[in-house]
This record gives sequence, structure tokens and C-alpha cells, in this order.
Amino acid sequence: MCNDHPAPTRRTFLRGAGVLTGAALLAGRGLPASAAGRPQLHRPGRPVDPWGNGAYSNAMHIHSSFSEYTGSMDAQLHQAVVNSVDVLWWTDHDQRMDGKDYWNVVHFTSLDGEMPARGEGTKPWKWQKHATGPNGSNSGGAIVGTPCSPNDPVTGGALSLSAASTGRTLAKYGYLGSSEEYRDNLAGQSLSIDVMLEPGWSKGFLELHVPTSYHGAAGGNAAGTYLLSYQIVPSGSRRRTAQGRTGTVTIPVKADGRTWTTVTITPQDDIAALWPALDSRDFALYQLYLYAASTGDLVTGYFDYLRFNRTLDGGEMFAQQASMMAALAPEYPAVTQQQGLEVSWALPHVNWFGGNISVPTYDGVTLNGYPQWVEQEGIPAIHQSGGLCSFNHPFGTDWSKTVKGVVQQNALVRQMATQLLPARAYGADILEVGYPKRNGVDLAHHVALWDILSRNAVFVTGNGTSDDHWGTDWAGSTWNWATTTWAASTAQRDLLAALSAGRVYCGSLSAPPVALDLMVDREVPMGAVSVSSLASRSLTLTAAGLPRGWSVAVMQGDVDYAGTRALSSNAVQVGSVKPAGLNGSGQATLTVDTSTSSFLRTQVVDATGKVQGLSNPVWLLSSPPPNGIPGPRQA
Repeated sequence: MCNDHPAPTRRTFLRGAGVLTGAALLAGRGLPASAAGRPQLHRPGRPVDPWGNGAYSNAMHIHSSFSEYTGSMDAQLHQAVVNSVDVLWWTDHDQRMDGKDYWNVVHFTSLDGEMPARGEGTKPWKWQKHATGPNGSNSGGAIVGTPCSPNDPVTGGALSLSAASTGRTLAKYGYLGSSEEYRDNLAGQSLSIDVMLEPGWSKGFLELHVPTSYHGAAGGNAAGTYLLSYQIVPSGSRRRTAQGRTGTVTIPVKADGRTWTTVTITPQDDIAALWPALDSRDFALYQLYLYAASTGDLVTGYFDYLRFNRTLDGGEMFAQQASMMAALAPEYPAVTQQQGLEVSWALPHVNWFGGNISVPTYDGVTLNGYPQWVEQEGIPAIHQSGGLCSFNHPFGTDWSKTVKGVVQQNALVRQMATQLLPARAYGADILEVGYPKRNGVDLAHHVALWDILSRNAVFVTGNGTSDDHWGTDWAGSTWNWATTTWAASTAQRDLLAALSAGRVYCGSLSAPPVALDLMVDREVPMGAVSVSSLASRSLTLTAAGLPRGWSVAVMQGDVDYAGTRALSSNAVQVGSVKPAGLNGSGQATLTVDTSTSSFLRTQVVDATGKVQGLSNPVWLLSSPPPNGIPGPRQA
């Protein structure tokens, strides 16, 4: 047994970057001709509000190769163009950029119960069996006590693998490392693993199989996910080859059933060499499989002592993303990129939009203390930096598409409202509302939570999000809402001003866009708070582009400060306007009862009764609210 290896040090490391600096033809990246070169930011016919602000659409919760799935910055920008989204906010996970509580070493002591060393990981490492092709009865795998690598300071564990194809067709038997606590960007990262090959075979290989990120068409390859296959063989020379989006690196080692060899791979270097048309920094370590693979022989061998060597910390990763934004900007001139961050070591997650963003280190913070840190330190730090923050997916992060029962959803709304009301949403500026369903909670219950805050004069801007991690099909995904700001431009200061003032509406990317706005008495805009003794007031609503057969519903709820005594929405429909009721500017005027304090908002309803869009509220109060009116919302 060898001495423990020293922990890897972090240093700036941009090997083989392959940065794209010139403007590329968008049509050559697989974009439709209608999207290529579209002058989105200055297109004629953009809706304009009474102050001359344009309606700029925003994707406000987007993940790339710095988070945990297949999305790349390149693919997400492609989706922004395809979906006519003007502004893309990058909100990658802070703890994934930093490798916070990530596994550094796997010792192969168990298939499903290996526990991390102190400070590494928070959950057991699990290996999930995975086999493909015509495997014979000799194929299999197990954790064995011997043999094991003498380099591993933890003795008594290795992964034994064998594969035997019943013909000449490739058969693979192995395991997927199912922990998510290694998924991050591949830049500046190498992986080392010890291998031992049994002798007597040549038709096959041991394999480290690394699925990585999705990219648009480039370099003669169609759009899709790129794969790296590191094939360990008993003879030959080391070489790289690419076949479409699959790159193969052949690595020969001694095969005598006794010798352990340390194999080190540096995926960024291989990506740069295999696919020079792409930025090698824009690739994630999404999954890691270990296989024995046979094309006829009984292939046998062992893996042990897996090490992840990360050399970039969170701050360096964040700076690298900014550099990549600049490199991609000429290629996607129709999209304004804004760099944000998802603060997300534990729940609750909050997005940091704008200001002087820095990746938190969480020094002195425990997982149990994280919620308190978010409220008392995290969100105040975001505000002190000049930024805004959103309270993300309030009912949880689960991807389940099954909607829970109404009783259970109502209980979840009450539970979350009980948490948010006393803390006034932790001081968050924005609440993620536009989810058709998330963690089994439907759109109506997301809106109900928002209404509970509104009836208590907790002024938060509601937005629509996709939380997209894949970059393949924004409009067709389950979470497919975007947010539109009435803003002077797509400059960060103008977008933040609109978001803090509630000059925002949101809707589904799969539905026709309907521009929503509100104006009371020609002076109180959507998002604002007005105090008046008037018993009735004039509401002008905008629903420009409302399709035939659709309607816009006017919803009103009393601002009764019910607190935790009434944890449900009190918004009721007080009006409905169809396209025929709108003037040539897409507007209609109604008289609303303001004899008691209330809030008003609108929602777009399609021909089936499904809500496809939401405005933000306007608050019409008979007396000042107890906690005052935020400056941006003062009418």
C-alpha cells in the first residue's frame, strides 16, 4: 500500500481551449433559415409600452456545461435563437462550479454503499449495472477484495468486470457511477484510475465511457450529444479517432494478471483534438460508465482507485464562463447574454441576477445552517452587490411530471406559504411562478402561492422559467415558460429595473406570444402599488396578439393581510376580454371596484381553458402597507 497522494491544488488551467472567436454562419450550425441572422434586438413590430420600453423576452433559469446534465452554452444559445428569446441569463449551479462536497476518490469498496471521506460528497456512491449487446453467461461484474491496487490507501476493494459476446457483435457489461456529486465542467480536469488486465484476450477492451454535452451541428457533425470512449487494450499504441460525435482514445497497458497501471485521461485535451470546430471548454462530465467490452473473446479485468483531479475553483470557472460568453457573442448576435448564478448548495435555491456576482465559498456554513444563511447572509449579499434574486422552484427540484392530488397540492401551498410569509419571501425580489408543473405541483398552485404573498402585500415579481439543463427543445419541454420585461434595452441595468418594478409578464414558449400589460387611471403601471381612497378605478389592460378563441381573464383579490390564517388564493375572476373586445392596440378598459384594498392581475386562457400567460399584479390599496412600498414600485 502506498502513502496517500496529496490533494490536487487548484490553478488556472485552460489547456487546448480551442476558443471560437469569429462570427459563424448560424445556418451552418443547424439553425433554421428564418432564425439565422434574425435582427431580434431591433426587429420591427416589437411591442412598446407607453414609455417607449420594448418587450424583451428572457430565459431566466438556464444551465450549461457548468451544471449537471447535457446542456452546453452553445446549444442553449441555439435554443434562444430558435425560440426568439432576446436575453439568456446563465444560472449555473455555484456548488457544481466549485465542486463543493464532490467526490475526489472512489475506492470500490461497495456497489451501493461506499461512503465519502469527510468533506467529500454527501451521499453514498452507487454503481448501477448496465449491459448492452449479446452478452453471454460469462459476462458479469462484482466488487472483490482481491486483487486490488497497491496504490489505493483503502485496501480490499476493486471492480471485477468480464464480458463475452455470443458472436462478433460488440457486447458490453459494466456499471454507471450514479452519484451526481461528480457532474461538472470538464475544463482543467483529469481523471485517474488504476486498471489490471487478465491475459489471453485481444478482441475487446476495458472502457471508461464518458457521455458529455449536447451541441448544435458543427464540423460536419449533426446536432447531438458527444461521447468519449477510453478503450484500454492489451497491445498497440495510444491514439485518438473520431467517428461523428463519438471520440475514441485507445490506451494500451500491460496484460499479465499481476500489474496494476494508472491510466490518466484529460478529456478537454482530447475534445480539442477530436472536434476542433467546438470550444473544448463547453463540455460537461455528465456520466461515467466502466465497462468490459467484447467482440468475441472473454474480456476480463479490474478497476480500482478512481480519482477526480480538479484544478479550477468556482471563481475561476465563473470567469471562464464569462470568457466563453464573449467568444460566443459574435456567433449569436440576436441574443444578449447575461451572467447570473444559482446559489444552490442545498434548498432553497436562489438565482442571483446582475450586480457584482461572486461564487460563494460557504466558509463556516453547514448544510443544516444553509437556509438561515440564505436569508441572513446570501440574499442580503446579492442586494449589496447591486443584484436581484429569485426564489426558485418553491415546491422542490424533483422532475416528476405526475401531478399530485389537489388535497396534497393545497397542503404543499400552505406549507410553503407558512414558511415564506413571516420571512417576507426571505427578501427575494422574484418568485418562480410559471411552471406548468414541477415536483407534482401544477401551475394553478404555483400561482396560488404567489397570490397568498400578494394578498399580504409581499411584493415579489412573478416570472416564468424553464430550468433547462439539456439545450435540446425549450418549447417542447415540460418546463417551457419564459419571462418578458418591458425594458428600455437588454442592458443589464434596464432589465433589472424592469424586474424590480414588476414590469414583467410571462408565458409558454409553445404558445403564441401575447404581450401583457396593465395601467390604472393612466398613471399606475403593472407592478406598481397605489394608495387611494377612490372606490372605483379605470383599468386598461393590454393583451396584444391574443389569438382568436382565446381570452384574457382579469383576476382580483383582496389585500386583507390574512397571514397564516388564510393560506389560499383569494383571487377571483372579475372580467374577461376576447379578441373582439380589444382595440387596434390590443387594449381594453374596465372599471374595477377598489372600495377595499386589492391586487389585480391578468392571465391568458386558450380555447381549451388552459392558462398560457400571466401578467404581474398592480396593487390598489386604501391605506399604506405596514412594511412600506419599495421604491421601484411606487406609483
